[in-house]
Amino acid sequence: MKSLAAADASFSTPPFLDPVKTTWWRNVKFLPGARAKSEDGAADKTSAEVKAALERFAAKISANPPPDNQTFILTAPTLLMTSVFAKRLKPVAEFVVFAEQKDRDRRASSLDRAREFAAEAGFAFDPGAAETFVARVGDDTRSLLQEVRKLRDYLDPAAQTATAADVAAISSPGVGNESPAWDVTDALGARDVAALVAALRRFEGENGFAVFMTTIAEKYVRQLLEIKAAQEAGRTDDCAGAFNPFVFRKLCGFARNWTLAELRRARERLMLLREKVVSSNGAADTLVFTELIRICRRPVRRERG
Repeated sequence: MKSLAAADASFSTPPFLDPVKTTWWRNVKFLPGARAKSEDGAADKTSAEVKAALERFAAKISANPPPDNQTFILTAPTLLMTSVFAKRLKPVAEFVVFAEQKDRDRRASSLDRAREFAAEAGFAFDPGAAETFVARVGDDTRSLLQEVRKLRDYLDPAAQTATAADVAAISSPGVGNESPAWDVTDALGARDVAALVAALRRFEGENGFAVFMTTIAEKYVRQLLEIKAAQEAGRTDDCAGAFNPFVFRKLCGFARNWTLAELRRARERLMLLREKVVSSNGAADTLVFTELIRICRRPVRRERG
């Protein structure tokens, strides 16, 4: 039911900072036609409570169809197309029904994708390294692609293979927020507002976004501040031991995009933002979006007339 509430909230929220919005309700396993396990282990149809909630959701959307700049996509392993839910949503939503893979088949497919992404990035996995990579990162395609790109950045430019040790050194465990969060911090470090907006939009509608993102951003700016202070003091190498070598190289590059004063102000603003977000009863996501963009944007240099 939390998944349904999140989809409803995302669908009902108008586009922000972008004229187009897509709500993707992914891998929904409790739609009409699905089979669930009851407490005694027997197969049971979708419960009457869930069915009623789904029909209310479909009735709400069909009565208030989205404008042309909003798209609603629903993917699920099973959906009874003759159900009231499906009939009501069909005119306003795009359905993708897929066959759910067994764990063994899903893992084999993930290995193939990881090797394919690596080849496109210009390297190959050593024997056993691809298996280590997938076991650590998971089966989500987006996460696999992002982690392959991160691994490519980590490797020596001339390297043609990645070892299991390389995977362990840089790849993030699990599927979820880590890969997109990496994109957010990279965009913030580069002061690339367009890339920041695109990265932030991946979290649109997710519970806990505001607190999570302010925590990530404050920690990142604090790291940039530490590196920038060391750079200006001519003691950059003194910080090297506190970071992974790959992370250290990236931080050093990004720190050059900021002045020390800018980073100090940014950290102060992020600390104040976190206090507001924690105590906020609403509109926290919008507050975080706008404040991060203001922090990221380069100051306009006015010429004296």
